[in-house]
Amino acid sequence: MKKKKFGSGLLQVEFVCPKCGKKLAWALPTSEMNCPKCGTWVTSRNRKVENTLYLPLDSDQMVLFA
Repeated sequence: MKKKKFGSGLLQVEFVCPKCGKKLAWALPTSEMNCPKCGTWVTSRNRKVENTLYLPLDSDQMVLFA
């Protein structure tokens, strides 16, 4: 059985605000975003990790959120 290869190889992670717990977005680990609820800047270093899931950039799962 052949494994499906993803074109880019880049993986997204879920960003959750460490202060208020609001789920912000799925993005590349190098991203930074501002929580609209409490104003905290969230990076890969301070994001709250609820799970260790990774999502490929070209995943069909993103179609569900469009």
